[in-house]
Amino acid sequence: MPDSRPLRVLLVKTSSMGDVVQALPVVHDILRNRPDTSIEWLLEPGYADLVRQHPGVQRAIPVPWREWRRHPLAARTRAQWRALRAELQVRRFDAVIDLQGLCKSAILARLAPGPRYGWKGRACREPLAACLYDRRMSAPPFDALAAVQRYRNLCAWALDYRVEGEPVYGLRPCAQRPAWLPGGAPFAVLLSATARDEKLWPEDSWVELGIQLRARGLGLVLAWGSEVERGRAERIATRVLAAPGATGAPPVAVAPGRLGLVEWAQVFAAAALVVGVDTGLSFLAAAVERPVVGIYTATSPLHVGIQASSPHRNLGEVGRAPSSAQVLQAALEMLAAAAPTGAPA
Repeated sequence: MPDSRPLRVLLVKTSSMGDVVQALPVVHDILRNRPDTSIEWLLEPGYADLVRQHPGVQRAIPVPWREWRRHPLAARTRAQWRALRAELQVRRFDAVIDLQGLCKSAILARLAPGPRYGWKGRACREPLAACLYDRRMSAPPFDALAAVQRYRNLCAWALDYRVEGEPVYGLRPCAQRPAWLPGGAPFAVLLSATARDEKLWPEDSWVELGIQLRARGLGLVLAWGSEVERGRAERIATRVLAAPGATGAPPVAVAPGRLGLVEWAQVFAAAALVVGVDTGLSFLAAAVERPVVGIYTATSPLHVGIQASSPHRNLGEVGRAPSSAQVLQAALEMLAAAAPTGAPA
């Protein structure tokens, strides 16, 4: 890769939300080593606004692959495919880097003129995808290395620089205390929802944690994304509020609706603490540099753990959920470290 002229790079990482967030540090890495690079990003429309918050991304290009998969023969799908291809064909890229390693992402990478970079064989999530790249990086199997490190390594190899330092996500949202959380006490966000039931943490554990955090002066915000998740959040909130000695403690609020990712980033930026299961919002909270405790029950933090320069702890392992006491201890340690900035100890 030449290093004497401006580069144009296309990143292909369409989904999911947590994966998109974990890929953000490559933007900082690229621009740190090649500050004249123009970076564009191909991804699902639902995540485009979040990526646009990064000042180093010149353009986020939405591609509704999920919709196309549901309606592959629809006239709208064909028209959108042609439009995307025409949009990408008007300029040549110096590197098209597929950070996803799936057949769908490799196919999308083929639409853009320029050398396509990806992993070899079993390093791809779908090994067949490797056949569609022009240049392939040797790497361990896709689940043998933490996602953030995999993405950083691939971009460094493709653009010929060294990975250095902790990951920098580059998001700087305006902190916004939610209007629906009354009072002025510092607050913690509890992320009890996740797409897979096996990754959930017991409701009793959330209740115990919530009671203990309120007793230490923290208000609570509970997030949800579906009606089932809303029901769980409301049950947790009701039980925390009904606990003995809860009268007069800071408020508890269940998010009133499905907030957008940019809105959640603003809420996280105002929070004293975030505690969450293995879900994209936990990674987003770390990306905006808030103290985060990640809870793992069915996945390994060695592969999908939070990586950030800000305070964070990954607790648990496959088949070994952490106790509420362990999570509380980690939370209190981070709150104590942050006490000079106003968080309660």
